Amino acid sequence: MKPKNKIMNLTLSIGNIVNNNTGNGVGNIGSTTNYFNTIFSTTYTGAHADLAEHYQGDQNYSPGTVVVFGGEKEITASSWGDRAIGVISTNPAFMMNAELEGGTFVALKGRVPVKVLGKVKKGNRLFAGTNGVAVVADPQAVDVFAIVLEDSNEL
Repeated sequence: MKPKNKIMNLTLSIGNIVNNNTGNGVGNIGSTTNYFNTIFSTTYTGAHADLAEHYQGDQNYSPGTVVVFGGEKEITASSWGDRAIGVISTNPAFMMNAELEGGTFVALKGRVPVKVLGKVKKGNRLFAGTNGVAVVADPQAVDVFAIVLEDSNEL
């Protein structure tokens, strides 16, 4: 007589989860089809630096493009005076709304490259310019969305 398979729910109590694969970035906890519902943690360390959300763009934009709500879908490249929501992310650490098909990740907070028109200095405040680039804000500007972290003399 063949034994029947029995599905069991177990609770494991362990000290650490260790990656025993051949290197960093090899191995996952869960999968796209069998994921964990809630993760409780006091800290998280990641190699990437931004909080991003998936949005539908009216076209494909390159990383660093300043975007706003609008266009034919959810987001579009900024125009002068628009209120920027963020920039197209390069490597998001946290990816919200990740299941959205056909979208792109917009960095809402964190350290990300930004396309800028003109010279900038560390500490300059940025607001949306034309064609998805940022420009240095006037000191009284209210639509500032970013602060420059390093000087750039590129035009």
